[in-house]
Amino acid sequence: MTRGFRDFVQKPLGKVLLIAVTILVVFAVYVYVEAIIAIPAFLLFGLALPIWAGLKRPRYLALSGLVVILVVAPISSLVITQDIRTPISPADSLATIPGTGGTSLLQNASVSPYTGDTSTNFTWTVTLYRAGIPSGNNSTPLWLNLYISTCPGATSGTSPPSWCSAGYPFILLNYTFHQPLNATPLTVTFHHTIPSDGIWDWQMGVYTSNSTTHRPFYQNLVGDPTYNALEGPVVGGYWTTYGSILPTLYFDDFLFLGAPYYFILLLYLLFKNREQRRKDAAARAAGPVPSASGPGGTDTSVAPAPPPLSKSAGAPSAPLPSVKERTCPSCTAVVYENETTCWKCGATLTTPA
Repeated sequence: MTRGFRDFVQKPLGKVLLIAVTILVVFAVYVYVEAIIAIPAFLLFGLALPIWAGLKRPRYLALSGLVVILVVAPISSLVITQDIRTPISPADSLATIPGTGGTSLLQNASVSPYTGDTSTNFTWTVTLYRAGIPSGNNSTPLWLNLYISTCPGATSGTSPPSWCSAGYPFILLNYTFHQPLNATPLTVTFHHTIPSDGIWDWQMGVYTSNSTTHRPFYQNLVGDPTYNALEGPVVGGYWTTYGSILPTLYFDDFLFLGAPYYFILLLYLLFKNREQRRKDAAARAAGPVPSASGPGGTDTSVAPAPPPLSKSAGAPSAPLPSVKERTCPSCTAVVYENETTCWKCGATLTTPA
């Protein structure tokens, strides 16, 4: 069965199917499992399996790896684009702040609609609960801010986070409180039109102050674990979103998939070349091989050796010529006399006198 599989993948159809399987495996692991796990999957199906099956030509391995990377990025972008354009769940602020009794001050914050264009009037809503203000703070919040940006988690347009460069678009909307919160929850609404296409993020934060020290206390929504941001809205059509993430995905694929793949391929080629040089050196040390007999049954290259002298003739028997060996002074590997470099460590060998 193993022999049959190897024979099959040597054929053009087998090569195509092997590349197709590699693309599907890398795509599924990259999108549905974890991007980092796609690296060993790519090495296993794109490099180890072809070499085991006999597809050892460097040109084939390099081109097949390039095909996988070029195809995985666009088909992964289809799934990722759809996921980005899917609305996220409403968000709350922390409910574990001391003095709140386990109640979130900000609850059910969301943006609607989740997708639109530059003419869409997007609406953000959030409900505030009096019990979520920490004990000892004034019941009248100072203000509620809405931050909208293409830099995830940004709460300022002049002091960008470490993961964003300066110059990103930033929108700040503010709601000021004129009376204290009471037992009835208060719903606050923001409206705004996003001026340009893109994948936007947002965050809300409410300020209260301590009744004694008058120090401000800031509570914001719980966003994603990396940037503490909430996705949305997504401005532009499906293919606009697709086109915006495809270059980034190609960069990630070449960096995280291509770099390890071609590094391991390079190591494999170096190992194979060293092994081939060692075999060539051994063949040269063994001397010329007699050629086959020419026309008429006579040997055209090497004269026949004279018959050995018998001991009764009184001539001592001469030992057969042998290949002399020595050790490498660097790694003590066994090398032949006429070799100039060590096959194992690559050290330069001096020619003996």
